[in-house]
Amino acid sequence: MLENFGTKNNSMNNIIMKMTSAYDFQDFYKEIPGIHMLNFFDLPGTRCYLDEDAKSTIIEQMAPLSYEGIHFIDSGNYHYLSLLFLLQIKEDFNLVLFDHHPDNQPPSFGSITSCGGWVLEATEQLPHLKKVFTYGTGQEIPIDHIPMDLPIYISIDKDILDRAYAITDWDQGDMSLDTMLSMLESICKNRKILGVDVSGDSGEDAENGAFVNNQTNAILFDFLSKKF
Repeated sequence: MLENFGTKNNSMNNIIMKMTSAYDFQDFYKEIPGIHMLNFFDLPGTRCYLDEDAKSTIIEQMAPLSYEGIHFIDSGNYHYLSLLFLLQIKEDFNLVLFDHHPDNQPPSFGSITSCGGWVLEATEQLPHLKKVFTYGTGQEIPIDHIPMDLPIYISIDKDILDRAYAITDWDQGDMSLDTMLSMLESICKNRKILGVDVSGDSGEDAENGAFVNNQTNAILFDFLSKKF
């Protein structure tokens, strides 16, 4: 079900993807003009793995919206939702990924889309995706080595952050929020940003993690909204 908050802002296409109860305990998005909420809380076949029926339902609901803008996609268990935004991009681009995990593992069975394998699926199946630059797994290249000739899509899993800045459903890194913002500043400078998504909320500890996650989400939105 699609819900709207605030006044429509035609220059952005900001989206909340509700997969757990995480956003029931947060209010940062209620201050964002024109934000859309897509509610898939009761949709089966979505936790960590996305079955074909659920994928069809989500893609259908996403169709009127766009990969442009800032998208909050709930827990890292649903980071595969990034792939569904990337499917919409019809020009060559690079992906910049902030994640404590590379999300490039082959599927455990069949070819099912998963939170741990969506990056691999994207690189194998999306002809417009040229390169993936991952930060948070210890195999980073310098930011100034990211080419300037193609636009970028940014995907952020807050599990890259220390628990002082995010409470997630996965093991976490030790990056500070200030460090992430500094890196994002460098990445966005003089580059075309197609869209951004943010995962790493907590469905398993939604109420206890809400205060920290709400603050970080608000800061990220305020920062990123100035980069379009």
